Amino acid sequence: MITVAVGTFIRGFDDLVRAADGLGREGFAQIGHSAFRPQHLEWACFLPQTELFDRLRRSELLIGHAGMGLIGDGLRAGCRLIVVPRRGAIGPGNPINDQRAFARRLASMLPITVCEDLQQLPDTVRRVLDGPRPGPTRRRSNVPELIAGFLARG
Repeated sequence: MITVAVGTFIRGFDDLVRAADGLGREGFAQIGHSAFRPQHLEWACFLPQTELFDRLRRSELLIGHAGMGLIGDGLRAGCRLIVVPRRGAIGPGNPINDQRAFARRLASMLPITVCEDLQQLPDTVRRVLDGPRPGPTRRRSNVPELIAGFLARG
């Protein structure tokens, strides 16, 4: 089973939802504000965080936008991840920036596959599913030490 998630961006991510729906695989899509309604995947606009995480733990693969919250959830759930970055310059119709550089940088450090061309999504899915499933990732954070150091200087 696959899980597709596009986040909460007000314009949705119709191209990703459409491409994932066309894969012919069993799965679920969290489509957010997307106008396209999947014909082959089960779907909902939004899910509570706990339900999304439960779906991720049961999924073979997460296909999603390059949002750091979603990527973190997928890594913690031990999912294989394909990230499809949003693209385009910031403007009135696109108030978020291009996610490609961010996605590439994360993929150089984490077990993430970036798919920048949705025409390549079917081949990318086959390749990723043929690979090993990573275990849940829990990277140690240095934030507590940073806060403690800051407060000690206080």
